[in-house]
Amino acid sequence: MAWVADIAKDSVKGVVGTGLISGLAMVWQHYYGSTAESAYKKLVSPVQLSQWQLWLWGAATVFLVIFGVSSTLRRRTAGGAVAVSGDAALDPKIEIRTEDSPPYQITDVKGGHVESTVKVGIKNAGGKTLSNCKVYIERIAPPTNSPGGDTHLLEGSGFHLRHDDPEKLLDIASHWDHLDKFKFSTPVSGGFFDSSVYMEDGTKRTFAVRVVATECERSALFEIETDAAKRLHLKFLNYIN
Repeated sequence: MAWVADIAKDSVKGVVGTGLISGLAMVWQHYYGSTAESAYKKLVSPVQLSQWQLWLWGAATVFLVIFGVSSTLRRRTAGGAVAVSGDAALDPKIEIRTEDSPPYQITDVKGGHVESTVKVGIKNAGGKTLSNCKVYIERIAPPTNSPGGDTHLLEGSGFHLRHDDPEKLLDIASHWDHLDKFKFSTPVSGGFFDSSVYMEDGTKRTFAVRVVATECERSALFEIETDAAKRLHLKFLNYIN
């Protein structure tokens, strides 16, 4: 009975089951009522079908194959559509992450000097497009002497992120091997030689990266420091909200 219920739920199994039952019925009709001797002769002798029966049998077989393949493809397509629809129904959510490896932490040689750069990745982890996104650096501790205050605009282009877009990488800070200080990769309001935006080596600092979109916002706390080779290291600590 469970097999019958399974057939009732699956159209492909229903058609195949109907074909099998029909075949069994034909065999039963062929041998039913025969004597033992005649039944044995029919069993060991090939079944003779007329031309129209052969055509009918072939057409039924082709129909079953085509119907089964098309039904399987329809189910797979419908399943993919349901998955996409389910992702799109999720609430808006932002992920901010980094790792101690490329592409988040890289070194590059320019003009005979080594530049160390650390980055964060911003990912749309929800189901709706994130629009007009802007990124800020804030809550720097120990604080810098920047006249811009505690909040600094890192990315103000107002970019968009779909739920199926790859994460967006943003530079957080860069450090040259011939210098003893570094700065965040924010636009410098006071000019290139504004020393107040630079931070001395040897001091471990924490700061927050805040991503603001029209749909939602999120902040994460990070730790940044330089090593003996004057290369930057960025570590994710926790989400603030």
